[in-house]
Amino acid sequence: MSPGFPLDVAVRQTIEDLSRITVDLDAPASAPDEGDDIRVGELVADTFRILGVLGSGGMGTVYLARDETLGRDVAVKLIHSDMLARAGMREAFVQEARAMARVRHPNVVTIHTFGVHREQPYLVMEHVTGWSLALRMKRNGTPDLPEAIAILDALCRGVQAIHDAGALHRDLKPANVLVDRAGRVAVTDFGLAGPTEGFATDGARFALGTPAYMAPELAREEAIDPELASRIDVYALGVLAFELLTGRSPFDAVTVAAALHDHAHTPPPRPSARTPGVPTAFDGPILRALAKSPRNRTPSADALRRELHQAFAGASEFPRGLKILTVDDEPGTLVALRELLLSMFPGAEVISVSNTETAVEVARRERPDVVVTDFDMPGGGGPVITEALRSDPATRETPIIVMTGRGGALEWQAMRELGANRFLVKPVDMDALAAMIRRLVGDASP
Repeated sequence: MSPGFPLDVAVRQTIEDLSRITVDLDAPASAPDEGDDIRVGELVADTFRILGVLGSGGMGTVYLARDETLGRDVAVKLIHSDMLARAGMREAFVQEARAMARVRHPNVVTIHTFGVHREQPYLVMEHVTGWSLALRMKRNGTPDLPEAIAILDALCRGVQAIHDAGALHRDLKPANVLVDRAGRVAVTDFGLAGPTEGFATDGARFALGTPAYMAPELAREEAIDPELASRIDVYALGVLAFELLTGRSPFDAVTVAAALHDHAHTPPPRPSARTPGVPTAFDGPILRALAKSPRNRTPSADALRRELHQAFAGASEFPRGLKILTVDDEPGTLVALRELLLSMFPGAEVISVSNTETAVEVARRERPDVVVTDFDMPGGGGPVITEALRSDPATRETPIIVMTGRGGALEWQAMRELGANRFLVKPVDMDALAAMIRRLVGDASP
């Protein structure tokens, strides 16, 4: 048994049995079925009061619970009782907890604690209020190009953080990506995760995951080079990118065996050939991520993120009259924002303002396409600016992005209630900011 991946379960399982937990986080939690392991109202570890079921899959159930000590909602994951009898399952659950605990990133679901309840190991995670990417795409269809790039940007950042922590995910798919109501994207369900070190050379050990997103080397049951192991996740990101841009999978397989064969041997089509209207600029980055040999594949999630942004910059068409109002009381920040925004949006007009009152006046007069403002400034900053613009019919629909060096969830909630569209933590990542602007300006366009 591999010390890195102790899951000793059947390699050939149906897609439904491969820990596929598709959660509708936007719907109220349902009562557990009679076959579930714990009940509504039950107290786990004398702290977590079970409120209902968020989702269930072949391996486990995720419950909505209330942390009665800290007064917050959490997600509690338990393995099904019958699964605990399988060899290595308890160790695998501990492996998941350890993999998640190593990662601290806004695009990865945070683990709070781990323990055992009535001989069942449990995992307590943050509760992301929103929906899975799978459900979002089922409800809303294929996202437009700016939204797809924004989702992929966040996904690549989260996966890179997992890799930087010395772990792999190994089951990336839309059902394991959560999107909250504020647009935050977070990777979840580390059920097949493990450290990059300790990879065995027996490829059959690692043919686990969801066939529709399985890297060719896993489908072929090849020996895995530990130095290239992270490219298993890069391949899955490539499949996700293909789906988000085209609305279709790279392959049309309808059985597990056919899916494994296609990923192992069949060359993927160009995204632009698969779906008319997809810019050809994306063909290269996505096909590199889908390379059959891990040595020829995009080397990292971050490298894929950068390539997608470059392709988007080449494919995007924005009016040269794009007007961006930036507000910050630090002159150096204003200068840097102006230069970087002009490099990302050639021909745009960037208006820089250093105080709250003037920002409101300029916004009402100039009618910018988007406002990027600091949260904490003399005169009220982001909250005052947002409230003033939302109360004026002329600027009521103007997109507002709020930046902060000290704010968190509570501040973002307050800004959402005032009408802000997005929230960024300083130091601001300019690729993320540019993606937000593209998305918001696209939404505001007729």
